[in-house]
Amino acid sequence: MNHSSFQTTPRPELVIRTEELSSIPDDYIRIVDLRPDSEISHDFIPGAVRLGYGQLVRKTGPAEGMLPDHKALMAVIGDLGIDTDTRVVAYDENSGIRATRLLWTLLTCSHHNVALLDGGIEAWKAARLPVQSTPAKPVPKPYSCTIDESTSAEMDYIMDSLHNDDRCILDVRSWEEYAGIDIQAARGGHIPSARHYEWKNVLDARQQLRNPDEIRSELLEDGIDPDLEIIPYCQSNRRSAHMFHILKWLGYPRVRAYQGSWSEWGNSASTPIET
Repeated sequence: MNHSSFQTTPRPELVIRTEELSSIPDDYIRIVDLRPDSEISHDFIPGAVRLGYGQLVRKTGPAEGMLPDHKALMAVIGDLGIDTDTRVVAYDENSGIRATRLLWTLLTCSHHNVALLDGGIEAWKAARLPVQSTPAKPVPKPYSCTIDESTSAEMDYIMDSLHNDDRCILDVRSWEEYAGIDIQAARGGHIPSARHYEWKNVLDARQQLRNPDEIRSELLEDGIDPDLEIIPYCQSNRRSAHMFHILKWLGYPRVRAYQGSWSEWGNSASTPIET
């Protein structure tokens, strides 16, 4: 087993449980529902507003999951009734990749008062907490932010990382995608030197987060060391945004999600790959 010399400082505030959320007055929080349309019924957490995942991304060439431009991004956040002081809790059907994509987006906007609802709507209903039939209608607020460049990586940064011993590229896709068996772009395989740890390994059978000490131990076993800068990627920066959030929750200090991910890398004729 690898042992890191770096003592992580967990950030438990980045994950919230159903019981805690149910006790917070609406005036102090903005809850955002990011379930896909296919999962929406008539059950919403009281006070939750609705956000379609497509508003969080723009397609740039083959890259499927890039951030919207700055002006559009501020409009999306402000339209949710969020200002710079708002605590934001995001949820989807479980501890999923749409909710954490919003949270990564907010952290990229230097908005740090955020949390993932562990277990999402399924955990909320399992706890027999109240629901309402429709989402809340937010009052838009003006929103401005400064982009934190340290939360994301571009292709040039990944190319430079191939020969940088201080960085760890982390593939969080399925093993079949990593091995080039399941091909989701012009080419299959993985970025050279990338370690593999599938994003959903952090979830238990109920699709809630596993014990953080167990996750941390597995990551260290796989060489994903908090001494290093960790750069997760997937296909379109949904699964890697999830891993970004989990690593921050565990206390990893330096994490960047590769925005373009495999939809950019695997569709480029100039990038090296391994299978």
